[in-house]
Amino acid sequence: MRKLILAALFCLVSTTVLASGPDFIWAGGSIKLSNNSNPCYVADSFVSLGQFDSTNLFVEPMLTLKGEKLGFDLGIGGRTPVMGDRMLAGYNVFFDYTANEGHERFGTGIELYHPNFSTHLNLYLPITNEHGGQEALPGIDLTFGVPIPNASFISVWPGFYFFSGRDMQDKGGMSMTVQVNPIEPLIISFGGRSDTLQSGRDSSEFFAKVEVVIPMKRLGKDLLEFNPGQYPVDIRSQLDHKVVREEFITFENKRE
Repeated sequence: MRKLILAALFCLVSTTVLASGPDFIWAGGSIKLSNNSNPCYVADSFVSLGQFDSTNLFVEPMLTLKGEKLGFDLGIGGRTPVMGDRMLAGYNVFFDYTANEGHERFGTGIELYHPNFSTHLNLYLPITNEHGGQEALPGIDLTFGVPIPNASFISVWPGFYFFSGRDMQDKGGMSMTVQVNPIEPLIISFGGRSDTLQSGRDSSEFFAKVEVVIPMKRLGKDLLEFNPGQYPVDIRSQLDHKVVREEFITFENKRE
């Protein structure tokens, strides 16, 4: 518990300190409801560290809560225009921790933003052994984001994932999510996937998620106006996009 409290304080304090120098872009939170899991809560933020050469550096800290178990994710990454500024390429590295049996994990990802779609590839590598009858699993996932051309405030997110089981069977399959962004600070998502990864179950899940993202520089009435979106998407607007990855550590329940 002491380790968790110190980690959570570091996560929050680091955001405050960074915001006093570099640019505090947005802060928000979400709740995810699933038919096969306890509600999952996330509080996160995005801090721009400025530009190095042509690369835009950022930090993304977040706190997580599932089944009264706190955790945190802390990531750093960069995004840079490529292909003559027609696309945006990015990379990131994360450290994840959860009080649910004290699991810890490193993750790394690459991403590519195109005016008509985005691609997100992540690798997850746990660094802790079995705790309390649970073991964190290594895995990989690939997700695509595709805005609807004539209604780009709506987007579809097909994905594929694989997590290697150490004792039980592997967890692998596909996911499909629909996101609706009717006003700038509100994102509503619903969908399903083959496994309930955040609860270590190999049974399919259906979920709904409500996310609030408050841009620090646009606190005004215009935030509540209908957001029709833009198509093709201006890739520069994706420099502060939330990293697309699994926020909760995937684990399996060991056989007795």
